[in-house]
Amino acid sequence: MYNLKFKMTGLLAGILLVLNLAACGESEQSADQKTTLILATSGDNPPFEFHDTSDGKDEIVGADIDLAHALADELGVRLEIKDMDFNSLIPALQAHRADFVMALMTPTEERKRNVSFSDSYFIARLAVVTLKNKTINHEESLESKKIGVQLGSNNERVAKKLANKIKDLNIISLNKLGELIQEVRTGRIDGVLVEATPAKAYVEAHEDLDYRLLEEHQSNFAVAFPKNSPWIERFNEALKKLKSRGKLEEIMRKWLKE
Repeated sequence: MYNLKFKMTGLLAGILLVLNLAACGESEQSADQKTTLILATSGDNPPFEFHDTSDGKDEIVGADIDLAHALADELGVRLEIKDMDFNSLIPALQAHRADFVMALMTPTEERKRNVSFSDSYFIARLAVVTLKNKTINHEESLESKKIGVQLGSNNERVAKKLANKIKDLNIISLNKLGELIQEVRTGRIDGVLVEATPAKAYVEAHEDLDYRLLEEHQSNFAVAFPKNSPWIERFNEALKKLKSRGKLEEIMRKWLKE
């Protein structure tokens, strides 16, 4: 009875090992043979990703979206886009509900512990959006101010660091950048810390707003992936090709006008 039990246990372990190896091989094969990649983004960061309803349809467009399509074309895959709150993007990668993320994503050390990143494709300066008669020009002007940031963004991290050295700086975090802009317009907060290009877009859309650069700060954007994704190097190679052909610059000039 003992020998039989031992043999059965060994047999079961062997079967489980074979099944596990087969599953791993199947997973690697599916990654190589994948024909559609899911892009997760947060569609409230014009002109990088935002909702365009001008033709009666709700479509996400922008510099990041055009770049994502160009990368997909270079890699020979189709693109499926999912819009979600910024704070949900990294969890979506971790749960493998998305293959990659593009949404003004800065590769901080904290994020690198949970996801992987491509090479950088854009360097941005930070700004503060305010009402026209209440501009904030530098760090010292943030004293005793309520400043909004997008929940989970690199700007939230920057703002929390600033709060450690600036007296009575109060940080307000919300999911949507558009909601934060509205909070400024109604006077409930003093300003929004955001990248300069979205800041410019919101100011151009609302005559009562203005923005000033925080010269001490800048951030860079990269594509985020599930940890150790097999697509990272492929995206880096595709990105290099788009840069060398001038396609990346063409996309950025189209949307940024600078």
